[in-house]
Amino acid sequence: MTVLAVLVLAGCGHGSREDILLREWHFLYEDVWYDARVPGCIHTDLQDQGLIDNPFYADNEDSVQWIEHQTWTYRSSFKCPSGSYEKISLLFEGIDTYADIYLNDSLLGKTANMFRPHEFVLSQALLKKGTNVITVRFYPTSTFDSMALAALGYDVPDHRVFTRKAPYQQGWDWGPRLNTCGLWKPVHLVMWNGDDTSAIQVLDDMYDDRVAKYAKLFPYKDVCLIQNEDSIGQSFTFQVDGKPIFIKGANWIPVHSFPIVEREGMRQRYRHLLCSAKESGFNMIRVWGGGIYEPEFFYDLCDSLGLMVWQDFMYSCAFYPGDRDFLDEARAEARYQVRRISRHPCVVLWCGNNEVQNGWEDWGWQQQFGYTQAQQEQIKADIERLFGVGGLLDSVVKEYGNGRQYIPTSPLYGWGHPECVTHGDSHYWGVWWGEQPFEMYAEKTGRFMSEYGFQSYPEWSTIQNFCPKSQLDINSPTMKHHQKHVRGVEIIDKAMQEYYGVDSHTLSLEDFCYVSQLLQAWGVGYGILQHIKRQPHCMGTLFWQLNDCWPVASWSSMDYYGNWKALQYRVRDLFSDKVNLQKWDLYYSHYPKDVPLQKPHYKTAVKVKNGILYVTLSAENKLRDVMLQTSPHVDGHFDNNYFDMNPGQQKTVRFIPYDRNIDISGIDVTVKTLNDIIGQK
Repeated sequence: MTVLAVLVLAGCGHGSREDILLREWHFLYEDVWYDARVPGCIHTDLQDQGLIDNPFYADNEDSVQWIEHQTWTYRSSFKCPSGSYEKISLLFEGIDTYADIYLNDSLLGKTANMFRPHEFVLSQALLKKGTNVITVRFYPTSTFDSMALAALGYDVPDHRVFTRKAPYQQGWDWGPRLNTCGLWKPVHLVMWNGDDTSAIQVLDDMYDDRVAKYAKLFPYKDVCLIQNEDSIGQSFTFQVDGKPIFIKGANWIPVHSFPIVEREGMRQRYRHLLCSAKESGFNMIRVWGGGIYEPEFFYDLCDSLGLMVWQDFMYSCAFYPGDRDFLDEARAEARYQVRRISRHPCVVLWCGNNEVQNGWEDWGWQQQFGYTQAQQEQIKADIERLFGVGGLLDSVVKEYGNGRQYIPTSPLYGWGHPECVTHGDSHYWGVWWGEQPFEMYAEKTGRFMSEYGFQSYPEWSTIQNFCPKSQLDINSPTMKHHQKHVRGVEIIDKAMQEYYGVDSHTLSLEDFCYVSQLLQAWGVGYGILQHIKRQPHCMGTLFWQLNDCWPVASWSSMDYYGNWKALQYRVRDLFSDKVNLQKWDLYYSHYPKDVPLQKPHYKTAVKVKNGILYVTLSAENKLRDVMLQTSPHVDGHFDNNYFDMNPGQQKTVRFIPYDRNIDISGIDVTVKTLNDIIGQK
């Protein structure tokens, strides 16, 4: 029998209410019922029970692909409430995704959307006086995608568009395919007397007080986006309290492949990422449209830290159906999320999608799938109906968005169009996808750079966490598995040879990972410098991407475990209000391979005081890109890293562990420099 947890009694303008969280659940696997954790998902439950291995380790991702093709059953129970209530509801805050919901073997309803809550009113006829059993049966997304595709009558570039589910969980070029299902948010039994309202509204009203608490800390009263035609093209400038502001930040993806905020360490992960962004001079985060609408905790933190949020709707890199059932789900989802999220003052902009218009115009779908003229007209009409000005999403933002602005798509023009540097926001991927040199950032600086970037590998300790010792080679199965871009190593090699004079064939894996971070910091940093210098032509720079959802080679500036890569330190320097642009112009006047370096000579001294590690480094010759690491690895953060030193210079750096109670008295520090790799004797 299930334990009913967290009993809440309140008035809240809706009469008396009891809100009970249903915490004890079980899932069925091979005719055996196992304990489940709700909130959770089938992958985390299977792993908790030892039924699958960690999908992040080695190439275990491949061994768990069978999970998404199964039907999974969860169940819980509760005793019929003894009090007298006008209304009793079962409220699922988040069901992922296709499921049938039963109470005592009677079907309450079906779900088809991960991104909105589902409420089922429980009639007295369905309730038993004793124990009541809830059963949730989940079905594979592929079954419904196939049916929707057949009904559509023509193929589409990406079949995941039919399912209102986090797109990235079905694989991306930085993420694994872990297509999960489950009760990923809390489940409530809500009972109340009072006016005729929904359980969703009852809980929303309760949350308003909490929003107000953090909203008071947000420093800006009024933020608006100015898009005016001008002598160049069309501006894309944010004004804060009447004054234009240069936007500095990054794109945000989900913090985990299974983004369940109630799991251990997840809130700390959110806090560390957003506090690191604030420490690095960010004033904006873009929540990218291929992930999830983030939990309240994320927006609370952004409110309190003064970080503006550009919020995408969860549509990305494909075009979507325009049938009535799909649009009805899209409307319900948008109404819920816009009302929920727009209460936060940090949310300053809603964007209809990521790269849908860009994809339709530039990615060759028309030729690839041979669409007829009538089909093309239908697809364009469907795109406009959902995303366009005056369309479904725009109308919902106007009605429920508390005055927030809406733009239909990002970018306005793809990077192959000349207008990408003159009109609106730009995703410039000539560097990386086009394999163009970093110097192209100077030529391709647009009015607002909302995506651009370059890959690197994570910290060595992160690689050791997912890669068996026998596979510590860039071409091993594990390392290839944790590089999701088909040309990733090739593109990094090409640029590394050009700028650093070395590549993966001449370096150990550890050294290659280190230099890949230097390369990323050098290249993306160069782009950021151009954007800052081109004000007011360019009024914002949001690089791709801040974080990872698993340990992987990617465009992130912080790896999955929260370690700052070299790029994050470079960003902090360039985003500083006191940035010395002349210094950085001089820095970028030579390629790193052309800077004469000798083998490094230095002395280090390490001491611990009040739970903080102090490292004093004394340089005897010129040192380039000094990287400090704790040995053995400790989760934490150096207040400075990846820095240069002149002969005779002394520098003291602090290392602050995330867990301030950990004993670090026996921790040493290792030093790596570019001198070690390209320095002459």
